[in-house]
Amino acid sequence: MVKVVFSPKWFWGKDIFIDAIALLVLLSIAIFATRYYRIKKSRNYLYLALSFYLIALSFFSKILINFTIYYQVLHTQIVGSIEYTQVILKSSEILAASGLFLYRLFTLLGFFVLYSIYEKQSKANVILMIYFIVISIFFSKEEYYVFYLTSFILLGVISNRYYQNYRKNKKKTSGMLAASFSVIALSQLFFMFVNFTKHFYVAGEVIQLIGYIILLVAFVTVLKHGREKNKG
Repeated sequence: MVKVVFSPKWFWGKDIFIDAIALLVLLSIAIFATRYYRIKKSRNYLYLALSFYLIALSFFSKILINFTIYYQVLHTQIVGSIEYTQVILKSSEILAASGLFLYRLFTLLGFFVLYSIYEKQSKANVILMIYFIVISIFFSKEEYYVFYLTSFILLGVISNRYYQNYRKNKKKTSGMLAASFSVIALSQLFFMFVNFTKHFYVAGEVIQLIGYIILLVAFVTVLKHGREKNKG
C-alpha cells in the first residue's frame, strides 16, 4: 500500500484548505509573471511563470490525492464496512501513487526552473537534472526523504541567491523574496521528520503557507511599485 496520508486525522481537510491558498498564491504569481513576459519579452519572466505553474500543478495534484483519500475513508466509515473500505483504498492506490509522483515531479521541476533563472544551465545539464529528479523520486527506496531533502537544497540555493541580491541592492522586495523562500525551505525540514510524529506535518503546512504568503506580498509590492513608476 502506498503511503500518501501524512496528516493527523484531526487535520484532515484543513491541510487541503491551506494547500488551496498556496495554490491560489502560486497561480496569481504565475499569471503576474506571464503578463510581464508579454510586456517585457524577457525570458526570465517566462521561466518564472513556468516555474510557478509547475509548483501550482504540484499542489493541485496533492489536493486531489488528499481529497480523494479523505473522502473515501470518511465515506466508508459512515457506511461502516471494513471490507468495502479495503476494496476502495486498494482501487485508489494507483491513483494515489501516480498523483504523489506528479506532485513530487512538478515540485522539483518548478524549483529547478526557478533556480535556473539565476544559474544558467546548458541543455545537457537540464536533461541530466530532469533525469536525476525522475530517478530520485520514482526508483529510490527513500524517495520521501530524497524529495524533501532535494527541495530543501534547491530552496536554500534560491534563498541565498535572493539574499545576495538584497545585500547588493538593499531593496525590500529582494529581502522579502529571500525570507519567503527561506521559510518555505524550513518547512521542508519539518516534513522530513513526519515519521516521528504527524504534528511535524501540521507545522510544515503552516510554515509553508506563511512562506507563500510572504512571497505573495513581495510580488504585490513589486506590482505596485511598477504601476507607480509607470504613472510617474
